[in-house]
Amino acid sequence: MNPLMKLHPILLSSALMTLVAQPGLASVTSITNVRVNTTATGIDLVFETQGGDNSNIFTVNQGNTLQADITRAQLNLPDGNGFSQANPAPGISRITVAPLDANSVRVIVSGTDQSPIGEVASNGRQMVLSIRNDGEVAQAPTPVPAELVTVPAPATPSTVAQAAPEVPTPATPNVLVPNPEVTIDGTPVPRPQVQQAPPFLPRAVAPPVGDIAVAETQVVSGFINLGSNERIPRLLLRDASSREVLSLLARTAGLNVVFATGSTDSQQDGAASSGDPTVSLDIENESVQDVFNHVLRVTGLQANRIGRSIYVGLDLPDDARNIVSRTLRLNQTGSIEAAGFLASLGAEATQTIVRPQVEVIEVESEEEGVPPIRRVIEFETTTIEQLTFNPAGESFVAQPLRGLQVISDNRLNSLTLVGEADLVTLASEYIANLDLRLRQVAINVKVIDLNLNATENFGTSFTYLNNGLSIGFGGAFPGGLAIGANTSAPSLSSRLILQIEAAIRNQNAKIITDPTLVIQEGQTSSIALVESVLTSLITQVSPETGAVTSVTPVFADAGLILQVQVQRIDDNGFVTFNIAPQISSPQPPVVFASAAGPQQLTPISRREVSSGSIRVRDGQTLVLAGIIAESETASTTKIPILGDLPILGALFRRIETTGRRNEVVILLTPQILDDSDQSVWGYRYDPSEQVQEVLENRGR
Repeated sequence: MNPLMKLHPILLSSALMTLVAQPGLASVTSITNVRVNTTATGIDLVFETQGGDNSNIFTVNQGNTLQADITRAQLNLPDGNGFSQANPAPGISRITVAPLDANSVRVIVSGTDQSPIGEVASNGRQMVLSIRNDGEVAQAPTPVPAELVTVPAPATPSTVAQAAPEVPTPATPNVLVPNPEVTIDGTPVPRPQVQQAPPFLPRAVAPPVGDIAVAETQVVSGFINLGSNERIPRLLLRDASSREVLSLLARTAGLNVVFATGSTDSQQDGAASSGDPTVSLDIENESVQDVFNHVLRVTGLQANRIGRSIYVGLDLPDDARNIVSRTLRLNQTGSIEAAGFLASLGAEATQTIVRPQVEVIEVESEEEGVPPIRRVIEFETTTIEQLTFNPAGESFVAQPLRGLQVISDNRLNSLTLVGEADLVTLASEYIANLDLRLRQVAINVKVIDLNLNATENFGTSFTYLNNGLSIGFGGAFPGGLAIGANTSAPSLSSRLILQIEAAIRNQNAKIITDPTLVIQEGQTSSIALVESVLTSLITQVSPETGAVTSVTPVFADAGLILQVQVQRIDDNGFVTFNIAPQISSPQPPVVFASAAGPQQLTPISRREVSSGSIRVRDGQTLVLAGIIAESETASTTKIPILGDLPILGALFRRIETTGRRNEVVILLTPQILDDSDQSVWGYRYDPSEQVQEVLENRGR
């Protein structure tokens, strides 16, 4: 046990105070006499000393008072432990010298109307404090008045009752029939309404933000655990050797210190060339362990504890540092991207690049007239590139991973971290926040083709009346639906489902496709239900003879092509995607006279829509409608021979024109998949009891 631990707490504080107040085991300076010498600018306060020469004087001005503290000094005057003199010089009212504590002396110089200025000088066995009375005049505090002077507020003018002004009545226009009702074909025409601008919004409203997932990582610098609960009541040092301070604190905790001497190129600014930077401390009621780490942080020294010894130096060798190595095999993010992220935080990252190379070797033949033999050799070259973030100029960018080495392996998608244990742990936390799974969504896509010709017989068109979706069944009700079963107004989703079901059951609509696509965030999925149709021919003709040399058919896809791109799946349950449906159908064939003879080609009618980026909540249904196609077909029925007669043939033939209007409706319903461990589906491994026992034994 440390001998200091056996002392009484009061004795321990005194012993520790005496110990830490003497860095390097220097002796205490004894002040044996105090003299006041008058000068042209003020006075010189002379302290005659004996013993040590490590005392320091700290001065501070407070109002009209100059306060100076002499450290590592004791007051031993012949007339007692104090000195005081009134009015030693003009502008100075009193000088007082008294002990502050066991190893400190305080000097107080009071000025009359301004703060004195002190300068410290040393002359052999004397310390001189030169005091001038030409300092800045301290501003007196503003006096608080006994009472406030107030003035009465201006009186509110009284309101004089006045008669209301008479508003002249507008003259009645001389109109024979005011506001007449207009009726056209039995239908009254509505009166024109005055168009008014919409009202302004009460204020600017920002769009909703939602919840943001936050992952905090605590950045903690290196900490040396001394294993001691000792506390320092007070410690005041100025420009003391950090080596002596650390040695003193370590011995107080019962530990040894090993210093690595010499300076390196990586030495921080302000450090001494000998590798021993200085430090100034003003500590009160602080533990020895915290003070030890404070000195390490401000001086930039590296430290590592092994057993009862602490290695300290500006640049410790690897054998004296707590170097560990850890390999992380990433699941989602790439190793090169993760290495670049760690490099931006100050780590030194390297990546292995494998590039394919091709080399051609020619071997000359000994025989004449024989061409050389060419040989192509394919091989790979491996290079190591360094990824390092170097801020330009005097940058104050925090680099918490400085000193960590990162090696990436693209083949295994792994990272190897080499450095001190604290840096490796911090980098592992950063990688854990990056290696997150990209979300997936299952999008159900229904493509429905509606026949708009049945609008009058059965309400299958999407019309909006009274700001709601109106479903009209006409003279026929959908089969299987009970009339009057639901007396309440259905919602928009139920109305839409009822309308589609009614159209399908009455054969006025059909479902073209109904797939469910599982798409990862940032990926694109597509559906293609097409057939190849001959649309054109490419004919090549010889310019010399004019004969056809080749005929190449050109085919095009006719049908449904649907692409869905998921851009983002946020943490609030919103899916942002875009959809681009393309519907094409073959038209009646046409005969084309080409150089190769008459050719029958099929034109294609195309309908295409691009939605752009759309944000939909999880489980909501997006309805994309309005893709309408219209076509007309003419059929002729006639009596043979008679129907072909000119003029009179019109009496023996009949021409019927049939129009067809179709609308394509696309319904998209996203469902975000749960890939967490709480999901009830997916890959789960439940080992048996024997396998579980083997795994537990290996982990020990």
